[in-house]
Amino acid sequence: MERLADKKPPVKDKGKFLQDMAMGFEKGLIFRTALEFDAFTKLKEPKTAEALSMEMETHHEITSRFLDVLVALGLLSKHEEQYVTAPDIAPFLVEGEPYSARYLTFSTKGLEDWMKLKQTLKEGPLDKPAHEDEQRKDEHEHKHNYDRSSIDWIARGSMLGRLQWTLKTVSGLPEFKTAKKVIDLGGGHGLFGIGFAQENPQFDVVIFDQPGVTDITQDYINEYGMQTRVKTMTGDYTKDDIGSGYDIAFCALSHGGCSEESVSFYRTVCDALNANGLFITQTFTMDDDRTGPLSALIGALMNQMTGGHGHSCTNAELFKTFDKSGLVGEQVISMSELTTMAMRMVIARKK
Repeated sequence: MERLADKKPPVKDKGKFLQDMAMGFEKGLIFRTALEFDAFTKLKEPKTAEALSMEMETHHEITSRFLDVLVALGLLSKHEEQYVTAPDIAPFLVEGEPYSARYLTFSTKGLEDWMKLKQTLKEGPLDKPAHEDEQRKDEHEHKHNYDRSSIDWIARGSMLGRLQWTLKTVSGLPEFKTAKKVIDLGGGHGLFGIGFAQENPQFDVVIFDQPGVTDITQDYINEYGMQTRVKTMTGDYTKDDIGSGYDIAFCALSHGGCSEESVSFYRTVCDALNANGLFITQTFTMDDDRTGPLSALIGALMNQMTGGHGHSCTNAELFKTFDKSGLVGEQVISMSELTTMAMRMVIARKK
């Protein structure tokens, strides 16, 4: 008989993988609940579970166990009987900190829709009452309220690695070295355009954005002493003239998709580029077989469940949209290691 100690497992044990998958809901709900109670801000300074439960008006014993789970998740630190938001997490979860992850509150609001996944699989997209549609619209508009505080927050976030990676990657393209004129569409804080100008002294850069936003852009331009080589242009790039004679057009998360509106926008970009000019966009796409990346697939599923109007493109679909607009898609570069979402940088060329 074969010795049991030498017997090879018949298959690789996937139990832990499946257990982690099944427990994802519990961990996510515990984290979201802590966000709703603003527990991480309340624990900016160390407190006992009893003190926090009194402040949150919650059950003392359950609150203690709740906090212990947050410690095990790496979100809190515990010393003796006191809990505090983990130092490396605090900049992202404590209100008022520079990298406060405000977008997490919007993902929490979609939890009720996810609880109806089984229903939508059986019956189709959720039939939202009119007032819920208005509420969703208001939340979307609030999320995209580009005031000074929001733009400063976006700028700080970009400096956590995405800005630096983008500047190094784009400046390494052969066309970058010979280009003269660049436009950053929806440039907001303007750090990408400013960085491009720093990497190539012969660049003239235009940063295009909405009224009010470009006033903030100008402050960033002044801060980096780029007033002579980086200019702003104000308007709506889906309707207004964006100029012409550009060697490179850049767009970071300001526009995406494969709708007819997208065709019109890409055609505007194409018309503004010189022959063989490059269009470089940072956006979200799915693999052509729709098996990844996970975050894009989850977003597409939620959009389908709620009957949303957003359209998630595959790489091939985006390239077809480019083709309708006079552009040729050339390259897709993953940025998953740099961002919370599966972002990609897509490079296209004017035909």
